[in-house]
Amino acid sequence: MPQRAHPTGPAYELLILTALRLNEAADARWSEFDLTNARWVIPAARMKGKNAKARPHAVPLTADVLTILEKLPRFRGGDYLFSTTSGKSAVWMSDKVKKRIDERMLRTLRALARRRGEDPAKVRLSHWTNHDIRRTVRTNMSALRVPEEVREAVLAHVRPGIKSTYDLYDYFPEKCDALEKWAARLREIASPAPSNVVRLRAG
Repeated sequence: MPQRAHPTGPAYELLILTALRLNEAADARWSEFDLTNARWVIPAARMKGKNAKARPHAVPLTADVLTILEKLPRFRGGDYLFSTTSGKSAVWMSDKVKKRIDERMLRTLRALARRRGEDPAKVRLSHWTNHDIRRTVRTNMSALRVPEEVREAVLAHVRPGIKSTYDLYDYFPEKCDALEKWAARLREIASPAPSNVVRLRAG
């Protein structure tokens, strides 16, 4: 996945690869990461949850995520990954950032239409929100046959009722496998095989 301009580009790439909420990704701190064990633990204070039910969320660091992290600048004395203040504070992901992404997406869609011999002026970009990224990841994981409880764990949804009290397992290995499958699917979407190549599946 190509790197976009720091800090907002890599922040969105992290968002897409992890299915986190926008601020959970954008407010990331280096002190939350265990690169040796490929684990990122977001503290409960930064996770969404009602009635004090928010819990720390362990995010597996897939190969694609680690590639993004390796290319990020490390600020002396600053802990935030995505920052315009040398790591002293997190970047503010304003509506202007989303607008710039929309403009770039529309230019790309029109360029693709032109390449197909279609009228680029007729191309429209469907409305989408940052939350749609989570919905897209969730939908693709369903198609990839990721079990329900693992999909919910990836999205850090609080389990309902008595499950949240008695089942404290965090599904970390399963989340790792699910996110690796999603990363592979994402690569297929971003760089599809040529139309004359037939994909073979194991029997």
